[in-house]
Formats: sequence, structure tokens, C-alpha cells
Amino acid sequence: MSVGEVKEPQCPPGGAVLRVTACAVCPTDIKMARVGQRDLSYPRILGHEVVGVVEEVDGTETLAIGDTVQVWPGVACGRCPSCLKGLDNMCAHQGIIGFNHDGGFAELMAVPAPTVARGGVNVLSSDADPVLATLTEPLACCVHGQKAASVSSGDRVVIFGAGPMGLMHAALARRKGARVLTVEPDPVRRELALRMGADAGSDPASEELSASVNVWTEGRGADVAILATPKVKVDDALMRMMAPRGRICAFSGLPKNDPRIDVDINQLHYRELVLVGAYGCTSASNSEAFGIIARGEVDLQPLISQRLPLSSIEEAFRAIEERRALKCVIDDLER
Repeated sequence: MSVGEVKEPQCPPGGAVLRVTACAVCPTDIKMARVGQRDLSYPRILGHEVVGVVEEVDGTETLAIGDTVQVWPGVACGRCPSCLKGLDNMCAHQGIIGFNHDGGFAELMAVPAPTVARGGVNVLSSDADPVLATLTEPLACCVHGQKAASVSSGDRVVIFGAGPMGLMHAALARRKGARVLTVEPDPVRRELALRMGADAGSDPASEELSASVNVWTEGRGADVAILATPKVKVDDALMRMMAPRGRICAFSGLPKNDPRIDVDINQLHYRELVLVGAYGCTSASNSEAFGIIARGEVDLQPLISQRLPLSSIEEAFRAIEERRALKCVIDDLER
């Protein structure tokens, strides 16, 4: 990975060109830089949690030059069966900004026409914080995951992991009226989870988790378990923690070299448990998350650890890798 000069992007027909205001670092950016990712193509400008100002626009009346906008990173066809069902994150011809289209770690970024057409470009109000708005896409992934797991008021929700995504899940679940237990070994992050909406925290290194869940749920089991870390697998012990008809959301993928699980399917059968995956977010979930942030319905400010220039992007990556930071935002794109 390097920082250097590239040609300025051309405005796509039906699309736009942004002058990037801020782009947050996602752990997937780090994964792509270090080891690659299944959707990544080279060469590539990374960055998919993007806010910028419209500098050029073609063929659309929904955007105007000078608008500050947040961008859903999907590039979906709008015609395949998945898109027609509203599952444009599962588009048969899916492209992704920052993966196989150039992203936001640059002064300028092109927004493809399909992203505009799907309502994936959201205009910020004049008083909105563009740095905070970069968290729209990760929050949208949590919105999407909680829809998949049918999180609702009164649910007892166990969230594994208190990184940025786990913390957003805690805030969202509390917003819906659910009760939240965060499972996280880091005491600082457990405490932050409590500030952001969790009712309780559990240290898996020092507590017997099934006993903690049993006490916390008053013996009924968890209605929802969200796996927001690759360090937790679905196994028989996890399924025994669940209430009848409990929902387990595989929100975080497992390492490529160890993706398989071994579970007792009879537990799913007899107790009517549901195991559901969640990958990325739809354009609709992105719009919903954008509104949640714009209306101040969750406070995500505690997640922003550092604001750095593009020249310090490697430092941003290391800070996240070394767990010295939750979210780093690149908000000075001049070299």
C-alpha cells in the first residue's frame, strides 16, 4: 500500500464526482491491504465509509454541485432477482466502492450511476458533522444485521465483541427497547458498551458465560446472539444459551482458513432456533442508518478515536490493529 498521485476520476454518465471530506477506516480496509479480500481487485484506492462534496454531476436531479453527501458503497444493477427483492447487497452483479471501484482515500472519488439510482447518495444538512456521517455505512451494516435477527423491544440480546460494530449493535438494540449483554474481555471496551446502551457486561476470560447468560436472562436464555467478532463460533454451548426460537446472527465472518463449525442440528430442530447470516448492508439500510445519525437517535461520537491526514493512513491502520483506536477517520485528503 502506498500514497501517491493518480489521474483524476472522470464523472460517470448518470453519476457524480466528489471532493472527499472524510473517509473512515474499516477493519476490512486493513484486511484488504494486508492479505486481500474476496471482492478486492487491483490496483485499487481503498475506502468505503465516505462523505464528500459534489463537484460534478451528470444526468440526475437528486444531487447538486456543492451538496455534502454520504455514499452507500454498493454498485448494484437494480434488475437481478436480489435487487428486485430489495436485497441489493446480494446483487448478482455487485460492485463495491473501495473494493472493485476506487474509494474514498483520495482527494476525489467517482460515484457510479447505479449507486445514485438506488438512492445510495444521501445529502447532509448544513449543520451535520461530516466526520460523524462517515459512520453511516458501518451503522447500516448493524441495522441490516438486526433486521435479519428480528431484534425487537423486550428481547434479551447478547452481543459478542465490543469493537466499533459491537458497540453500534449495543446502541441500536437499546434504541429498539431491547436489553443488552456485551461479552468482551477488554474492561475499557466493556465500560464503553455500558455507556452506549448495554445493560451489563461479561468478561469471557474470567466468567463462565453460560452461567452469566442464565442469570442475566433469569433462566430463559437469550432471544438474540450477535457475533460481532470472528473470535466466536456458533457451537453447541452457544445454542444452549439461547431461548426457544432464539436467533443467532453470524455478523462477523470467520477466518478463511477455519470457517467451518460443528453443531448439533437437533438443537435447531427441537428448539426452533434460527441461524442467520448478515453481510454488508442494503441501500435501504444505509438510508435508515443515515436518518438515525441525522436525528441524533444514537450517540456514536465516542467511537471516533482519531482524525488523521491521508499521509498518516498507515498509522491509522496500526492504531486499529493494535487496539489503540476504535474508529480512525481520514479527514485531510491533501497529501
